[in-house]
Amino acid sequence: MSMRSDMDSSVRSYEEAFSPYWHPVAFSQELKERPLPARLLGTELALWRTGSGVAATRRYCAHRGADLCAGEVSGEGLRCAFHGWTYGTDGRCVRIPSQPGVPIPAAAAVSSFHAAERYGLIWVCLAREPAAPLPEWPELETGKIATVALPRLDWEVSAGRMVEIVLDVTHLSWVHRGTFGNPEQQEVAPYEVERRAGGLRAQISYPALAPALDGAPPKVDKTTLVYEVFYPFAARLTFKPTLFFPHTVYAIASPWSEEKMQCFYFASYHPALRHFPDIFVKSELAILEQDRLIAEGQRPRAHPLDFSGEVHVRADRLPLEYRRGVIALRTGGPVELPTPA
Repeated sequence: MSMRSDMDSSVRSYEEAFSPYWHPVAFSQELKERPLPARLLGTELALWRTGSGVAATRRYCAHRGADLCAGEVSGEGLRCAFHGWTYGTDGRCVRIPSQPGVPIPAAAAVSSFHAAERYGLIWVCLAREPAAPLPEWPELETGKIATVALPRLDWEVSAGRMVEIVLDVTHLSWVHRGTFGNPEQQEVAPYEVERRAGGLRAQISYPALAPALDGAPPKVDKTTLVYEVFYPFAARLTFKPTLFFPHTVYAIASPWSEEKMQCFYFASYHPALRHFPDIFVKSELAILEQDRLIAEGQRPRAHPLDFSGEVHVRADRLPLEYRRGVIALRTGGPVELPTPA
């Protein structure tokens, strides 16, 4: 009997399993004075700024289903553009202009959700209580490093598939030919994966090809890569090359649904590296486009709930350990890794 059939009775739905976690839904700079639409795990959201932070509610008015993102933010809350019904941060209606002085019905409310602003992102948790805190990246809050973000990545693939390809060390020399992949280095040296509370860590050395500058051919650049995973869908990847700029990449895949995600992807670097942002955006978009073509071609698009139908080798250890952890979040129990070939 396959592991999947053993789990069928205990596996939670995708939405139930991942609603209790924080997910980014927008860059901070996108949310200005007007409400902003967003989507998470099939839930349509309205994001808006308050006097003390950010708020997230369901997007459509309880009165006649109007889009609250077409409304405006007032001192009382989020005001619908259709009839002026106004909602507080807890989602309850606080004003119905057409009948002032009359008690507001208890049903006049929209669902509200936990919302927070950190690391230049707006985060939302759909559950009553978060199952885990936001990732801890204190280096982003010291003011000593600069950051540069890519445009949001909208891929037709599950959030877990996106994270797996970020963690996959064996594809570098194949998929990333022409960017940083070194086609002469196909063997992956043995590496260890450390399990941590709420995540994973691994370190490898890879002879990447440094970007070709001023017409010169690319040079082999021995790079130390440190992978850190924060369940369910966040990864921090630190690059320490010998020729190019040291930097850290943050990739957080936010699930729209089980088969579609948007990824918030940015890098931190020393602010003295004035040309880094332009180089990073150009090169990283090319690298990620190579990844997207592979990831969107994988089947199933949904993140697999087992390891059947695939043959694995020891070099796959990091993405397999990651999948093992995500499966455990769906099933609530331990999951054994497959035996590598």
